[in-house]
This record gives sequence, C-alpha cells and structure tokens, in this order.
Amino acid sequence: FRGHIGAPMPGEILDVLVKEGDKVNQKDALFVLSAMKMEMTIEAPVAGTVKRIYLGKGEKLAAGDLIVEIEAFSN
Repeated sequence: FRGHIGAPMPGEILDVLVKEGDKVNQKDALFVLSAMKMEMTIEAPVAGTVKRIYLGKGEKLAAGDLIVEIEAFSN
C-alpha cells in the first residue's frame, strides 16, 4: 500500500514537516495547509516511509493535488 496524500481543498502549503526518507507513524503531522482562511495540519494515514514530496512550502494547490507519498510498513 502506498499512501497518496492530497490536498483536501484548494489552498497554500504553509509548511512541510517531513522530508523524503523520513519514517512516520500513523497520525504524524506531514504538512500545514492554509485554506479558506483556516490552517489545517494534514496527518499520515498510515505508518511508513515518506517516498516523495511533490509540493513545497509556499506553493498554491488545487483540491486533490498530490502532496506527499508514503510507502506503508509491511507487517
């Protein structure tokens, strides 16, 4: 399983809290998004390794834009 984490709504990335190669646990914060004058922290849906980061701090995005890809740990 790969966790493809996208933008829940249009906005701007305020901060990316992980880097490629980082190990994350389920619910770890991945990035902070500003949308509709609100800030939201997007969390990892699975535990795994950050495989790729597609967008960076300050970038504008549309709903559904892919931001982070996580490869889940196998049990």
